Amino acid sequence: MKTLPPKDPVEFPNWQFNTLDIEYQAETQSIWMNYRADAPQCYTLLMLLELLQLRDSLRAFYEAKMSTIWPFQYLVMASKKVDIFSLGGDLESFATAIRNNDLATLRSYAHACVDLVYSYSRSLDLPIVTLAAVHGQCLGGAMEAAMAFDFIIAEENAIFGLPEVMFNTFPGMGAVTMLSRKVGPALAQRIILEGRSYSGRQMYDLEIIDALAAPGNIRSAARSWMIASGESSWRRRRVIAEARRRAHPITYDELVRITDLWAETSCRIGPRDLRHMERLIRAQRRFSDLSPDAPSGYSDKD
Repeated sequence: MKTLPPKDPVEFPNWQFNTLDIEYQAETQSIWMNYRADAPQCYTLLMLLELLQLRDSLRAFYEAKMSTIWPFQYLVMASKKVDIFSLGGDLESFATAIRNNDLATLRSYAHACVDLVYSYSRSLDLPIVTLAAVHGQCLGGAMEAAMAFDFIIAEENAIFGLPEVMFNTFPGMGAVTMLSRKVGPALAQRIILEGRSYSGRQMYDLEIIDALAAPGNIRSAARSWMIASGESSWRRRRVIAEARRRAHPITYDELVRITDLWAETSCRIGPRDLRHMERLIRAQRRFSDLSPDAPSGYSDKD
């Protein structure tokens, strides 16, 4: 898959994307990568390409020593959408590829996803701490992306879920790897096979996420979490994240082998499974038609 060239580090923070809004928050020395309110509700190919472009842009930003001008300690993944973080993979594209028995397209998409997940699991190979700040629905590939970040904070009423079992496949872009390391293989398998939804509170009780925010308060809660104890807290979090990586290393080869299995499995699902997928596709379309004029969990005053 052909990638997009990195943005010019000198133009930061005025980088422009079609699906992302980039913000710099001086108080927390953080860069926020927000899913735009008017962007697709799922990870389209364009969004994946722009997320990869942002990753490469942030690496170029650091190599150009722009962090001396814009101090950069945290990368925050968030969303400006109404009651939605992200609905995960592009099911409409999946369904088209499956009907056409187009394994190459499924693999290409899946490899782009695991490229991102692997980069996130390594904090982009930068001396930073990554934080997923989740509100609303965080499903499928979005939950996989969030779990690859160093820490997750979510609103108590956020909804997490891995619905892939509904159409006789499995979450293949990191969930098996991330969940197995967070909660052990037995509970990870149960969560994947049951395909149920979990609130932010339930995810916290399962120790999958690290902190909770009140409904509608995700941005200020994330800001407070980053500010707490200042530099010493940031250093401690960075060391803990690195220690986890060394204790339970995630390899790119593991992610690719699992996602190739996902692509092969998905290509074999039948008409009945596709009908289940179509119901979720209609839900993705319905949410895409909603007006994003008052995003829950986001306020320009934060």
